Amino acid sequence: MILGQVQRNHVIDDKLWELVQRANHLTEGGYEVWDDNAAALVPVMERILVLSREREEWQIYFYDMAKLFWFIRRSTVNNIPLSFKISEMFHHDFTQRLGENVGSFGSEWRVDLASKILSFYCEYPQMDDRKIERMMDVFCECEKRYGGQWNYGNYTAVMDFALLNKDKALAEEAAKKLKAAPYDGRCYCYVCNYARPMIGYYILHKESEEAKEMVLRIIGKDIPAKYRWCFEECQQADEKEMKGILLIYCLELAESEQFNRIFAEWKSFFQKPQEGEIDDTYDVLFHALAGDWSRQEERLLLAEEDDRGRRKQKETPLDSLYWSLCWYCYFHLLGNRGEGNVSLSLGEESEKGRREWSCVKASKYFEQQADLLGAQMDKARQRFHYADIKRCFEECMET
Repeated sequence: MILGQVQRNHVIDDKLWELVQRANHLTEGGYEVWDDNAAALVPVMERILVLSREREEWQIYFYDMAKLFWFIRRSTVNNIPLSFKISEMFHHDFTQRLGENVGSFGSEWRVDLASKILSFYCEYPQMDDRKIERMMDVFCECEKRYGGQWNYGNYTAVMDFALLNKDKALAEEAAKKLKAAPYDGRCYCYVCNYARPMIGYYILHKESEEAKEMVLRIIGKDIPAKYRWCFEECQQADEKEMKGILLIYCLELAESEQFNRIFAEWKSFFQKPQEGEIDDTYDVLFHALAGDWSRQEERLLLAEEDDRGRRKQKETPLDSLYWSLCWYCYFHLLGNRGEGNVSLSLGEESEKGRREWSCVKASKYFEQQADLLGAQMDKARQRFHYADIKRCFEECMET
C-alpha cells in the first residue's frame, strides 16, 4: 500500500487518517492496481497534502509528498505539470523551514523527495546547471541535517547527476554511500538502487569487465541472501534488462569502444526475435543491430508513440532525445537493409493518419528532433556534449 508505513499514532487528525486509509485501500495489490486507480488515487493524495499542511502534521506531509511525487513519475501516470508543482512546493517549504523539528520518519522522507526532484531536474533542459546545482545543495543539506543511513540509497540520484556530467569525483562519493545503504528490509532494491547505478559508474571509469560482472551477478541472482527479495518485485532483474542497462550506459556516456566490444560478445542474445510487448526503444535498436528485423509493425507503432510522447511532452526531453537517436539509427539501418518505404504517422500532420515515409526521410526526421533537443541540453549543461553522444550512436551502427 502506498502509505503503508503510516501508523495511527503518526496521525492526530481523524479526517486525515481517513484519507490515508482511502489511499491505502486504492493500492491494495500490485503496481498494476495502483496505476489503474491513478485517477482516484492522485486527488486523494493531493488532498492529504493540503490537509496535513493545514493541520501542521509534518510527518504525514513529507511522507505523502514523497510518495505522491514518486507515483506520478511512473511511466504509466507521468503527470509532468504536477511533478513541477510539487517540486516548487518542496523548495518553498525548505526555504521556509517548515516542519523543522519533524520526527525522523518525516525527515527521512524529506531527503528521499529531494533526491527524486534532483533526478527529475536532470531530465529537463529548462533546469540549467545553476538550478540543478542548487537542487544538489538542497539534497546535501537535507541529507546532512535530516538523513540517516536509510537515506544512503537516495544517492542513486547523485550518481545519475554525476554520470550526466561525467563527474568521476562525484560518482566516487555516490558509490561510497550506495555501498553502505541498506538493501534488506525492503527499503531499497539492490538491483535498481545499487547494481544499476554501479554499472554506470564502472562504464564511466572504463571498467567494462566490472560492469559485465555486475550484470552476470544479477542475472545469476548471485547477491547476499537478505537482498534477494528484490527478485520477487524488480522489473529490471532479468537478462534482457540488465544487458540493456549496460549497453545504454555505454551509449549515453559516449563510450562507443566499450559498447562495440561488449555488444560483440552479446550479439547472439539480441539476434533472437524479441519476446513480449514491444515497449523498449533501446531494445528495438539492439535487436536491429544484431540483425533481428522481426515484428516490424509493432516497432513502427512504438516509433509513433515515442514521437507523440515527445510532441505532447508526455516524456522527458532527455528520454525523447535518446529515443530519437535510437530511431534515427534504426531507420538508417532499415534503409541500408534495402527497405524503401514504411507507413508511419509522425510530426504535426500525424493526426491525419499514416503516410508513406522513405526510411531515409524517417531517419532524418528523428535525427532533427534529437538535434533540437541536443542543442537545448548543450545550452543548459556545460558538460553534456551532445555531439559526442550522437557520434557514439553513429559509430555503434557500424558494429
